[in-house]
Parts: sequence; C-alpha cells; structure tokens
Amino acid sequence: MENQPTRNFIIDTALRLFLEKGYKNATIVDICKACGISKTTFYYHLKSKEDIVLHFYDSIVHNISLRLLSILSQENHWEQLMVCFEGLVEEAYKYGPDFFSQMMTSNLKKDHGSYDLREELTEIAVTVIRKGQASGQIRNRSEARELYVASAYAFLGQDVTWCIKKGDFDWKSQMRRSLECIYDVAPQYRK
Repeated sequence: MENQPTRNFIIDTALRLFLEKGYKNATIVDICKACGISKTTFYYHLKSKEDIVLHFYDSIVHNISLRLLSILSQENHWEQLMVCFEGLVEEAYKYGPDFFSQMMTSNLKKDHGSYDLREELTEIAVTVIRKGQASGQIRNRSEARELYVASAYAFLGQDVTWCIKKGDFDWKSQMRRSLECIYDVAPQYRK
C-alpha cells in the first residue's frame, strides 16, 4: 500500500469505530487491531486520534457540496441552503458531542483550520442564497457572502452549545429557526 491509501484506510476505519464505540472509547489499539496494523504503522501515518478528527470536517464539507450541486436545479432555494446546514448537523449527531468537542479542543490549542470556511461549499451556498434572494424566498438583501458568513458563525455558536450541553440541545431546530431569522425567510418557506 502507498502512504495515502493506508492513511485513508486508517482514517475510514477509525471513523467507523468512533460511530460504533464513541470517540473516547475507541483507542488507538482498537484502531490498529481493526486495521490489522501495528502502532508503529499508525504513528507513521498519523500523529494521534486527534489527526483523524481534524481530517473529518473536510470530507463532510466535500460530501455536502456534492449533494448541493446535485439539487441546484430545484426551485426551493431555501431548502437547498438548509441541505448544507442540516447535513452538517446530521453528521455531528452521528458522531456525537464528544467527537466534535475534541475537534474544538484541538483547534483551541492550535488553529488547525477546522472552522475556516471552505471555498467549495461557500461558493455553492452563495449561489443558492442569491437565487433565494432573486426569487423572494430569502428577503434579507444583504450581500450573499456576508449572509453566509454570518450564518456560518451562528452555526458555530450552536455547535459549541451542543457540545457544552453534551448533545442535550435541539441543534437542528434551533439552527433552522436562527437561520430563518438571519435570512428573513418568507413565511411560506418556514417550518
């Protein structure tokens, strides 16, 4: 195996274990055992479990971007935008607050860029926001990129709250209501 495929295999296997056991309960020994590798091999490809967490967000954003691209021709632009935000929340729910708390903690120690806006997703979202504004579904006339940035930071605040409350926070509903206010969504498109 070449380095990148081995590294990706370790990351994919670890993510599966995190889903099964939870982030805190899945050890490096468990990951090595599931991969059929030694700890030396693990540490050759990754520095720690934390490296796996930091890699995770980029893959989520890429998958959501692909999902958004596949529905750009639909007419409900508000729901297209919600695919982006709800997709992120659903992934967080799958892995749990411990996993996302670890990502935050890692970035508080050193900025790994996990919370930087990803250009791929930003460009798609800005296009959807502009279409939503043109159709009247989104009534806030602020510049689309600024709206997206504001909503991304509101989303991050709710991410932090969800982690602090150990998942005892209806992030998905709160996020939707907050974004409906930020974007001033037309009443017929609100849930």
